[in-house]
Amino acid sequence: MTLPTTTSGNSTEPRTAMRSSMLLLLTFGLIIGLIAMMATGGPAVSCPEELIGTWHTVAQGYADSMLVMTKHAVIFSAGWDHLDAQAVRRLEAVPDGHRILYTLVYGNSHKEEQTLVFFYDSHDRTITFKNQSHLIWTRTMVES
Repeated sequence: MTLPTTTSGNSTEPRTAMRSSMLLLLTFGLIIGLIAMMATGGPAVSCPEELIGTWHTVAQGYADSMLVMTKHAVIFSAGWDHLDAQAVRRLEAVPDGHRILYTLVYGNSHKEEQTLVFFYDSHDRTITFKNQSHLIWTRTMVES
């Protein structure tokens, strides 16, 4: 894919190209995660609509990081160096006022399972990891 260039000196062009490339990589990672999930034969767990999408944080040190949730997978990206797509294996939700405490178990096999515990705030529409309350993630793109 070739992006048009101009000579205006606009510094957003490299950022646009980088985001396009990141989305392409995330799509590739999602496909790999879904194939791995199907290969493990585990039951398909669906994430709720309020979690599905691309999440970013403005916290220092996380400028190039993103979290992507689909119906059946979670994808972690830390810039160009790290992209990890994993199948969602279990999801538990416990209401806590206007927040919901989610416990998401992910991994491409039972041996590789990991747990992510976070609050979803329905008023602010943000995610905050239970063990990293200083990181507030905001959904910047809703996946369809």
